[in-house]
Amino acid sequence: MRYLGNKTRLVGHINQLIEDKHISGGVFADLFTGTGSVADHLKDRFEIITNDLLRYASLFSAAKINYSETPNFPKFKKKFKQSPFDFWNTYDYSKEPDGFVTLNFSPKGDRKFFQEKNAIKIDTIRRQLDVFQEEGVLSDSEWTYLLASLLESIMGVSNTSGTYEAFFKDWESRSKKDLMIEPLSMENLPLFSKHNVTYNDDSNELVRHIQGDVAYIDTPYTVTQYASAYHVLETIALNDSPKITGKTGRRVERKMSDYSKRYAAKTAFEDLIRQLRFTHVIISYSNQSLIPLEELTDLIKRFAVNGEVEVRSIDFREYKNLNISQKGDGKKLQEVLIYFKKDFKIIKSPLNYAGSKDLIMDKITAALPSHISNFVDMTGGAFNVGINIVGTGKTFYNEKNPVVFELVQRLLQDQPVNIINRAQKIVDRYNLSKSNKNAYLRLREHYNSVPFGQRDPMELFVLTLYSFQHMIRFNKSGGFNVPVGNSGITEDVISRVNNYHTKMPLGNMTLGSFTDVNMNEFDEDTLFYFDPPYIITSAAYNDGKRLEAEWTEHDEYQLLNYLENLDKSGRKFLLSNTVVHKGQSNEILLDWVIRHDFEMQNVGGGGRRYPRLEVLIKNY
Repeated sequence: MRYLGNKTRLVGHINQLIEDKHISGGVFADLFTGTGSVADHLKDRFEIITNDLLRYASLFSAAKINYSETPNFPKFKKKFKQSPFDFWNTYDYSKEPDGFVTLNFSPKGDRKFFQEKNAIKIDTIRRQLDVFQEEGVLSDSEWTYLLASLLESIMGVSNTSGTYEAFFKDWESRSKKDLMIEPLSMENLPLFSKHNVTYNDDSNELVRHIQGDVAYIDTPYTVTQYASAYHVLETIALNDSPKITGKTGRRVERKMSDYSKRYAAKTAFEDLIRQLRFTHVIISYSNQSLIPLEELTDLIKRFAVNGEVEVRSIDFREYKNLNISQKGDGKKLQEVLIYFKKDFKIIKSPLNYAGSKDLIMDKITAALPSHISNFVDMTGGAFNVGINIVGTGKTFYNEKNPVVFELVQRLLQDQPVNIINRAQKIVDRYNLSKSNKNAYLRLREHYNSVPFGQRDPMELFVLTLYSFQHMIRFNKSGGFNVPVGNSGITEDVISRVNNYHTKMPLGNMTLGSFTDVNMNEFDEDTLFYFDPPYIITSAAYNDGKRLEAEWTEHDEYQLLNYLENLDKSGRKFLLSNTVVHKGQSNEILLDWVIRHDFEMQNVGGGGRRYPRLEVLIKNY
């Protein structure tokens, strides 16, 4: 098949990469499938997911991954006593009416994509396919296979150089042939799974809802839009008689890819890689792509395990089209395969902080904007969110509770070995052990006896490790008042201390209210994240009896006003909150969301007796 970007000649290299990485079985997703050649080649070794933004391409892959060989069409043969191919290749088309293809893509429509004899065949077969499917003569999968076969056969009699960006002025020899519908070309391989599935979606949205073992990414490389290059096939596939325009009859409404837009391609890649939930990632790319290869690999390193990215170079023949003058800068085309393992690790704070969001980081990640430069955790707490965000700039921490701020600052800026050694010395000095109440109370009394602002944050850290449920709780005068618990310095604590570091460079750490943060110091691609106390809940962090903990309606309105100002300034915000809890609703927040038409997503809840609804609210 003549197809822009076809990867048939690359499957051997992809095979080798998969073998070298010892990848076998599981779910393989071909996210920009095109003609489906890669998925087709691997359908005997993986459960396959294919996807393409364009309908005609999704049909190609759907047919290939659901069949090992040409189907038998039992109901069709029973009715017509022959296969669909014999039926249509011997059919009398002389009395069939003109359809959309004939009236728009043949000389009858002043275009020369097809000779009239072939255009009438295309119209008739496409119309009858739907009739036979509706009558039950063809199953859905058989219909898909035959439509894909028709689309492939059409390309063999098209009066073009391969794409439909233009047609030849004179009839090319191929176009003079009679259209014969032939079985779709595919590999006759046994299917590894009966659960293969095909989507016809935007991949950047789809990856928020699927997951697996291997993701193969073969985005468009150039400014050539496939929706324009193959608009005729898309119109035939959709059979929707669309509004068309121009010399070539392009669809007025076309699904355009951000990956073929110079200003949008890098952001689209950032979003895609951030949202991928696949362990192994393979990307086909080129040294003539819109994003320079070095820039793309630098971006990928931010999301890869240990920042490790492998690039394999492959010589490949360039496909020349109308945009050739805009590609390459005279360089010989070189195809590459990029491989990395996606970093899914959620870094958990060593602090057990009320309301920490480490358990819903997947939902927070799915809600992030396509591009993030800086990330500002405005009510940072234990920093479980900001520490896990990946962007192209820095992550910033702000917290108004001075003891929490100082403790997080120490945990992030000191060497882990020093933190653990210091904590162990405190344990040894006070002879701390699980449930040793007297030893624990001696440490707590000593900590509280030191003037506020001069206390050792490492003593507080040790107290939290041995306190009831590892809580951090102070009375209004600043005294730590949690009773003894049944834990201590465990292997899990040591692991968390060792792994407590930001995924992108750490910017400033500031102590104070979020209202003290000057939004104008950050660019418009900064994301401001808020996880304040919830006004409809009652806990140690907002009951008004604790150090720097009270949260009132005044605070709620102050927060919403700050968020409005962020929105007016063109900056992005993401707010975690709870709108229903134990029969109460946060009407202040709900009314505010409706008035400003912000998006609210449900990210958790439950509780039959005490219903709870946790949400994310965003302005982008």
